[in-house]
Amino acid sequence: MHRNPILSGAVSSRYDFSHDWKRDTTIRRPESSMDTVSALKQTLLFGGLRPEQLAELAAVARVRQLAAGEVLFLAGEKATGLFIIASGRIRAFRVNAQGREQTIHTEGAGATLAEVPMFDEGPFPATAVAEEESTVLFLKKTDVCGFILRYPEVGLTALKLMAKRLRGHAELVDSLALQQVGQRLARFLLAQGREGGSRTTRGLEVDLALSNEELASRIGSVREVVSRAMSRMERDGLIAQVPGSQRRKHRRLLISNEVELAQYAGETRAD
Repeated sequence: MHRNPILSGAVSSRYDFSHDWKRDTTIRRPESSMDTVSALKQTLLFGGLRPEQLAELAAVARVRQLAAGEVLFLAGEKATGLFIIASGRIRAFRVNAQGREQTIHTEGAGATLAEVPMFDEGPFPATAVAEEESTVLFLKKTDVCGFILRYPEVGLTALKLMAKRLRGHAELVDSLALQQVGQRLARFLLAQGREGGSRTTRGLEVDLALSNEELASRIGSVREVVSRAMSRMERDGLIAQVPGSQRRKHRRLLISNEVELAQYAGETRAD
């Protein structure tokens, strides 16, 4: 399999490159067509299809199991189809010649990956790696394109999906170009808290299962700068460590004043 020389030379020790999509024996037909239909139905792209249309796609889908840290595809590789995340989480990122990563987006169950190269005939624009044990479905490009020709309404949904992705990328560019690291970190913590945190009498509590190095790749920085920004936010009373919560790569943070942290992040208002 083709190896991206930048990625494989700079950060290959952190990821598992041992599987090749074309040769991997774990790629197989789904054991249950009902499970595949359910996975397709939870996506934005295929969620509005009729049962017979979903069954048509499920019949040509293939499934793959990924271990945490296993690479699904590499930036620059030829794209041959569309991926659907049935379970787990997949992170898409780019890396420069010095090995510094920038996370583009992280997706969970119900998300699709590699929509753009499906239609522009280009290679994968980013590398995708499993953040945890994950199951993905694969649909060949020819199958997806043929399906869209038969059911043009799916093409309109695909346009909406790519427009949403484009807006997200524009926001990322805006953040990297116009915000300081502390602001980007604050926005990230707020997003994590609003998405999966818990509201208590003390405030918004956030489970953070990321090291500072991993945080840096999410917000476009380096570990040392993120560590200083985190310490500064704690010193200023914007966040606090929940006592007894710190374990390897896992900690629980308390945002006692969400409005104040949102203002620090540059938001016009807290959601």
